[in-house]
Amino acid sequence: MRKSTAKKVSQPFWFNSQTIHHKLDKDIISAMKNGNEKCSLLMMMDPHYEPKKQIYHIEWKNDDVEMLLEGMFIRSLEILRNADPSNELFKDEVVWQSTPQFAEIARHLGYDASVIRHEVKLIMKRYGKSSEMDSLLEFHHWVDLFAQMFKEQVNAKVATNCSFKFLISLCEGNYELKVLLQQIGELLDDLHLEGYSRAALLESLTETINSY
Repeated sequence: MRKSTAKKVSQPFWFNSQTIHHKLDKDIISAMKNGNEKCSLLMMMDPHYEPKKQIYHIEWKNDDVEMLLEGMFIRSLEILRNADPSNELFKDEVVWQSTPQFAEIARHLGYDASVIRHEVKLIMKRYGKSSEMDSLLEFHHWVDLFAQMFKEQVNAKVATNCSFKFLISLCEGNYELKVLLQQIGELLDDLHLEGYSRAALLESLTETINSY
């Protein structure tokens, strides 16, 4: 009996720099292994799927990126309009709309993030929804995120009495960290005006950085 050999099949776009390589979710892999015929047939006919490694290759073109960013922006506004304020999804969107990422997407789409945020607050108030976030809670949220990223990308301990300007200097050349730290700086200023000690807030920031 002649032994059959399987050819290694690949698609040219898998090797493009714009292609992102995603490991399939466990539930999809499980469905295929358990004989979900519909799932298996769809995947096997999909040129993005690499069966041997169970990887899904997605080529992100400019139109795809534009569609994703616009979709994220619209979806966020729709959630605030439709979801109940007690819903975790609603709270997550309130947090996200205060982030540098939201501001960047708004700018990319031709909007002013500060105007959007202001209008959202007015609309939410009109419909009896609060989209306000406690400033101190928000400060600690972004400090924790910054500390994790700082550990991964800079991996340095800092003195508890170092200045905010020194922290910014450590982030030179890293756009994402720098924007996030500027966001924290704005919150630090707001909290200082509310009566919080600037020194204590800065110490909290440095202690969180050193805890990772």
